[in-house]
Amino acid sequence: MNTAFNQDIPRKVAASQGFRWVVAGFRLYRKTPLLLSAAFALLFGVVMALGLIPLVGGALSELASPLMVAGFLAAYRALDTGSELELPHFLAGVQGPVIPLMVVGAVQLLGTFLIGKLMLGMGFDPQAVMTAAQSQKDPAEMQAILNQAMPAVFVGLLLFTPLIMATWFAPALILFGGAHPSTALGVSLKAVARNWAAMLVNGLALGLLLFLAALVPMLLGLLVAMPVMFGSLYASYQAIFAVWADDNVPATDNVMPLTPGDGSGG
Repeated sequence: MNTAFNQDIPRKVAASQGFRWVVAGFRLYRKTPLLLSAAFALLFGVVMALGLIPLVGGALSELASPLMVAGFLAAYRALDTGSELELPHFLAGVQGPVIPLMVVGAVQLLGTFLIGKLMLGMGFDPQAVMTAAQSQKDPAEMQAILNQAMPAVFVGLLLFTPLIMATWFAPALILFGGAHPSTALGVSLKAVARNWAAMLVNGLALGLLLFLAALVPMLLGLLVAMPVMFGSLYASYQAIFAVWADDNVPATDNVMPLTPGDGSGG
């Protein structure tokens, strides 16, 4: 487990690390690909099933999503440290800091709800945009609909960005460092902002990976891409938080590099 000092001082890394995190995530995934893919299919299915519950399903699904993320983070730490991967690793969120992780989910839920309401209030109607696109209306009319929606979309992107930044590392900070939810959200925001170049490269690489995965029939590619994405998240946490100390300092129980040099700063 990381010390509070580790948690409060996210390290700045080189932009090239963003791509290396994806490579590291894939390398960890290759150790037990079938188990990781099966676990994602099962846990994602559970989260989606919660979403089908009338009235409260969407909220329950959002609240449960950080628990799934925590489970995969624990699984990848086990693989990274040479432990045998077992079912309890995937239940680390449920068996551990359930309430703090669900608080992160509540922040995601509330933030998404408020931003969505604001966008609707600005005249953004996603149903109208989808209907217009599917009906192949006159280009001029379609352009008018898009022009009306663009200000709201722009504002939504501006507001969603800090929300994603604050919640990106929060599950890892809570699970591995025992951080309070408010602290985890603030430190995550700081870490992403400080490493914006590496995070941008990482986002582009993951976006390409998800795009290629979506081309596989029946979305089976996502059974590989999503576990790799969680592996990339674990690798980025290791580089920014767990391997923050000087490279010349010998590793301790609190500092567990994925490979020699993965935590090099920029």
